[in-house]
Amino acid sequence: MTSPAARGIVLLLGACAAGAATAQNYPVKPIRVIVSFPPGGATDIFARATAAEVTRSLGQQVLVENRAGAGTTIAADLVAKAPADGYTLLFTDLSTHAITTSLYPKLAYHPVRDFAPVAPINLSPLMLVSHPSVRARSVKEVVAMAKKHPGITSGHSGIGTVTHMTGELFRIRAGIQVTSVAYKGGSTPVVALLSGEVAMVMGTIPASIHYVRQGKLVGLGIAAERRSPYLPDMPTIGESIPGVEGAVFSALLAPAGTPQTIIQLLNAEFAKASASPKAKEVFATNVAEVVRMTPAELTQRLARDVKNWAEVVKATGTTAN
Repeated sequence: MTSPAARGIVLLLGACAAGAATAQNYPVKPIRVIVSFPPGGATDIFARATAAEVTRSLGQQVLVENRAGAGTTIAADLVAKAPADGYTLLFTDLSTHAITTSLYPKLAYHPVRDFAPVAPINLSPLMLVSHPSVRARSVKEVVAMAKKHPGITSGHSGIGTVTHMTGELFRIRAGIQVTSVAYKGGSTPVVALLSGEVAMVMGTIPASIHYVRQGKLVGLGIAAERRSPYLPDMPTIGESIPGVEGAVFSALLAPAGTPQTIIQLLNAEFAKASASPKAKEVFATNVAEVVRMTPAELTQRLARDVKNWAEVVKATGTTAN
């Protein structure tokens, strides 16, 4: 007669074998990629470009779904609670994801512990853009304008997003008072800026660069350490106001507990997708540079970003429910 302990071991080994077989055969059905921003913004554009390439490579559909709102926490909550089988993934801005750790005290999930970093995609710096009626053609001029007229309106993509916190960082470093206006998604504040609803926006480059090139908006500077090779004539904000950096860091996360074999496969597939001619063309158009990291390196980057952005959240006094 087999003892209960022996039967338990047999069942455990069987479960492990089944899990290994599932990971080995992955993927056997379509993969859902949940994007934390609405269609048209930087994160959405990059998700669709890479998902199309991975679909071709794996022979299974990679379906993009937009679940925007609440500073990316709606999409993150959905993925955090999904089965850890590699079929539901989060495509998000890692900067904003890191910010939520210190901004939202009552999340139903933990932004670090409940996720397994899979792959980075690219890095696209933010751009400070103004309406032509503001009559500022540089960072210095818009700062002078803001000091002369305290409370100048400044739009961003939502409370707690990287556009919001980078805008707050700019406000602090520049020593100005602004009226912060929150919108939903990367392209929405730019649309508002075009109509003159706000004076300036700390926005994503994909949403704004087309209008800057047309002369409908004024690009004042990018929030990066160095000038972008794609926009060599665009100064950094730091050339006038040091210490203002922020970017959309597109990355892929899975629910915690996802098998490492699946994570490694997805890391390789999305790295290959990011290096494809089509994706590189989309990235270049949107002033985004490809980033390559292992899952372990991405985990370290997330931990570092959580720490750095926590300091910014504390300094700005920003809170969210």
